[in-house]
Formats: sequence, structure tokens, C-alpha cells
Amino acid sequence: MLTITAGEFNANQQHYLDQVDEGEELIVKRSHGKSFMIVPITEEDTTDDAEYIMEPDEDLEQAISADEFKRRVLNHIEELYNKK
Repeated sequence: MLTITAGEFNANQQHYLDQVDEGEELIVKRSHGKSFMIVPITEEDTTDDAEYIMEPDEDLEQAISADEFKRRVLNHIEELYNKK
């Protein structure tokens, strides 16, 4: 397992990512005692599955304008205020 500073990682990212790709475990230490482990992920780990990606037309059908958003928010705030 390699332990390096964030500055070392930033200066040599490609080198360290190649080592992780070859199976090396990598810990990157930052200031204030924070550390991070760099690990490879598989395609299965990502949320880019087709079921999560909408077609552009579907996105547009669900979209609302800024004015509509503002109207809905103000109505919701007014409803909350009137409940008290």
C-alpha cells in the first residue's frame, strides 16, 4: 500500500493512477488529518445505466420554467404559513 500527500498525487496523477490500475492500493493524505483511498471502479459501479438516462424529449416534458418554479415555491410557502 502506498501513502502519499495530495500534492504528490496532483504532481504525478497519471503515475499513481497507473499503479492503482495495476492493483496497488493508494492512500492520499490531506491536511487536517483527512485521507482518501483511490480505488478503481467497474462499469457496474457507475450509474450511467440506460435505465437512469432519460431521452431529451422526456426531460423537456418534465421541465418547468423559472417563473413556474417560483410560482410553485411561493404557493408552497404560503400554504405552510397558513397552516400555522
